[in-house]
Amino acid sequence: MFILYVIIFQINVGSMTMAYSMTGYGKSLYENELISMRIEIKSVNSKFLDLSLKLPKSISFAEEKVRNLIRTRITRGKIDCYVTVYNLNADFMDIKFDEKAADAYFGFLKSIKKRYKLLSSITPIQIASFQGVINVSESDEDFDKLTECILEAFNIAIDNILDAKKKEGDELCKDCSLKIIEFENYVSNIEKISSDLPIQYKQKLEKRITELLEDVKTDEIRIAQEVAFFADRACIDEEITRLKSHIKQFSANLGKESSGKKLDFILQEMLRETNTIASKANNLDVTNNTLEMKYLLEKIREQIQNLE
Repeated sequence: MFILYVIIFQINVGSMTMAYSMTGYGKSLYENELISMRIEIKSVNSKFLDLSLKLPKSISFAEEKVRNLIRTRITRGKIDCYVTVYNLNADFMDIKFDEKAADAYFGFLKSIKKRYKLLSSITPIQIASFQGVINVSESDEDFDKLTECILEAFNIAIDNILDAKKKEGDELCKDCSLKIIEFENYVSNIEKISSDLPIQYKQKLEKRITELLEDVKTDEIRIAQEVAFFADRACIDEEITRLKSHIKQFSANLGKESSGKKLDFILQEMLRETNTIASKANNLDVTNNTLEMKYLLEKIREQIQNLE
């Protein structure tokens, strides 16, 4: 029955999860009549969204729109983007050659060469590199078309990295769901054990008194007071109730999009309740169960810290 329950729970989590891992890789190879380019996006863990993006100079005009696109689709992680432009169609650009500016620069270069008796020749590349010799202008319509192509190429790469992040997120959630079920079993064990502790304490107390004072009649009222005091001091009913509530909250949020920080907070509260139970424990079985619970919480937290 328990195994069947685990399998059903695992399948439900896997089919319904919208959680994304913070680690992933995606790329796109994009080519049309305007541009040919390659995009690679890598993501690793980070508390916040840390985006590293620098587009090649030829398409740097689209950088702000690309940044906004990534921010709307990826919420957390250290993101590194690598962009290579293989070919950019210059037909949409109006390129003009300023002959007067070129003649002026050429004259200056000749004067410098003659004055300092330089042997090197003057090349077209030298003249063209001066500001104002080659002027490029583009229409807003052409810019918009090229920007759309760049954003489309990035969307493909983002789709691919999100697919990878989603697959890993599914696996993380499945693992966490199994561990939280195991954690819940330990809570149930402690609840059963704790209900018998006052009776066990009373029996031990009576036995100890009998051993020490064989001929003295035991004071049942005093024993009852001691047992009541012990039961109150060792009572963990509130901690158990809160743990059960936290388990429900955790399970309800596991698999939801951008739930990593919330799940981490719930785990901190579960650890706090577990530590309180451990501090009140006057029973070896309870102590052993809390140790296993702490171990599971640490393992779950390691996985949760990989989620967005």
